[in-house]
Amino acid sequence: MSKRKIFISCLVIVSMFFSVASVFAQVQIPRAPSAVANTLRGMNITIGNWWADYNPSTFTARSDYEERELDYRKRFIQQYGFTMQNKNIASWNEMAQIAATSIMANRPAATVFVLQPDWALALYRQNLLYPVGTRRTVTWSSTTPIEWNRMVTQAFTFGGKAYAFAAGYGGSYHAACVFFNKRLFREAGLDPNLPYDLQRAGTWNWDRFLQICKQLTRDVNNNGITDIYAMPGDLSTEILDALVSSNGGKYVDKASNGRLVNASNRPEFIEAVRYYMRLRDEGVMKPKPEGAAWNWHIPEFNDGRVAMRIDQQYLATNDLRNMRDDWGMVLPPKGPRAPGGNYVVFNDENVMIIPARTPDAQVDAILWAVQTWLTPVDSDWRLGEYPNYRDRRAVDETIALIRNQRLWQWKYHLHVPGLNRGAIAWEIWWHDGEPAQLIEAVSQSWNALIDDANGL
Repeated sequence: MSKRKIFISCLVIVSMFFSVASVFAQVQIPRAPSAVANTLRGMNITIGNWWADYNPSTFTARSDYEERELDYRKRFIQQYGFTMQNKNIASWNEMAQIAATSIMANRPAATVFVLQPDWALALYRQNLLYPVGTRRTVTWSSTTPIEWNRMVTQAFTFGGKAYAFAAGYGGSYHAACVFFNKRLFREAGLDPNLPYDLQRAGTWNWDRFLQICKQLTRDVNNNGITDIYAMPGDLSTEILDALVSSNGGKYVDKASNGRLVNASNRPEFIEAVRYYMRLRDEGVMKPKPEGAAWNWHIPEFNDGRVAMRIDQQYLATNDLRNMRDDWGMVLPPKGPRAPGGNYVVFNDENVMIIPARTPDAQVDAILWAVQTWLTPVDSDWRLGEYPNYRDRRAVDETIALIRNQRLWQWKYHLHVPGLNRGAIAWEIWWHDGEPAQLIEAVSQSWNALIDDANGL
């Protein structure tokens, strides 16, 4: 046989191999219950959001994962004879109003709405949400084919019925985190991966954090003026969130009877405020410069003038994408009252809701379709996260913790319209008394707001 024929034969074999491998790599379409399949045929399901469109017939994949996901979604909607898409139906400023007015008019702007939790709660109070937890088309306690977000289900359970849902880890990226500049750690004589090492060892705690803050705060040219601080004093609310939650505290809690209660007078909360005041008094937090804009803290970290920044996880895909220095990301250090001695993931999530007047059979079909739509096409969730971070440890270690639902703590203060945690967080900078005095100063107004939220 000639070399040319051998070469062509090899190409045919290789081509056949990849064709077969491609077929076997396809995610299998789940079998829908017959009632769901019959209801789905001819439906047009729109998941309404305020940020992006995704229509399988027009979407262009940008990665191998997106290509496989697109193929999977096309196949399953074609198999069951319906259409499905994510659609930007409003701006962020308009979303809550459009959801409310369109549902009240019985002409919903979407089949499923993605909403901030406070918006969804407002719709619940107007009896505009379907009690999705009563349906059994999907198994809400299951981890396959997707893991439902139990924190959302619990937060939106009223009278034994869940009125909102979200899939697993979600996509809001609102977990409180500590971002750190590796160059400034190195220049201060610290291992640039020290926060990772301490987090992994379980010794990333308040005492160690304060020690590190002191070492990072430096007068570089010995002129008596601090040049590099451990972190900026803003955003004060995000810093207080991290400290309170890492000690097992909350602004607002949910009692066993379903009512919201003021939790700011509990020991774990008071202790977190005291620790915040200690960080202030130790001089490791850079005060806001006179005349600076509200967002002055952003360039302070991004341009390498402070070594750490406490904020929400979404910064990784937003503010920090083009940062010059390498950075890492860990959870907030554990406080002495951390529940079970574990780290805490203080988080909220955009939730999905279905309008109240949707017929039961359609709700079953919608829930099954959403579950199928969101089913991952690859078991390794890390692949989609690595491009957002500067090192693999942020994903392999920190995000692995963030995904652990046993560590989650819901932000119930979001369920109280008008509650401004800045009334404590901002005042910390000028308060010289006991933390309990600062908390007591807002307790009356907070209790009134919580009573309103409870409908009392």
